[in-house]
Amino acid sequence: PFEIEAGKNIRLTWASDPETWPFADVQPKGPCAFWLAPVSSKGVGKVWSKIYEYTNNGKDDDIKWCSDAIAANKGFYDILIPSGIAKGTYILRSEIIDIRDASVSNYNDFSMGPRFHSNCLLLEITGTGTTPLKSPVSILEVYKPYYKKPLLPKTVKNGEFKLPGPSPYPPAKP
Repeated sequence: PFEIEAGKNIRLTWASDPETWPFADVQPKGPCAFWLAPVSSKGVGKVWSKIYEYTNNGKDDDIKWCSDAIAANKGFYDILIPSGIAKGTYILRSEIIDIRDASVSNYNDFSMGPRFHSNCLLLEITGTGTTPLKSPVSILEVYKPYYKKPLLPKTVKNGEFKLPGPSPYPPAKP
């Protein structure tokens, strides 16, 4: 496992192909979410707590989405591991949700919809924290409404996307 102290940043890297490592042009377009689960859970069931999310910055600029921020950083993105979390071994799930094809215009084409680009990393969180993860959910249940169908109009509105699931613990902004 990668060792990190609670309350510190971890730098994550995305690459679509080892030959282009690290890539500067993130192909997916959309928000990101970052989740933690105790490794003893094997990631099964209501064990995932969202620790960070970046939907869009609300501006019409080159770095609107999380995927744009990753591309601007040449494939790198830093997130904060919340301070106070109990030390232990965890699974960190990072995901980009590609919403380019998840529009109302594709509503009748069930091959379309959001695409989930996720990766997991084993973390050994150190420190003196004793706080357990909050509001754990099942990843499968959170995203079940989005499998094999497009996002509904109320989910993607005016180019904005609300990530499913609970708010991050603790709430944080990019």
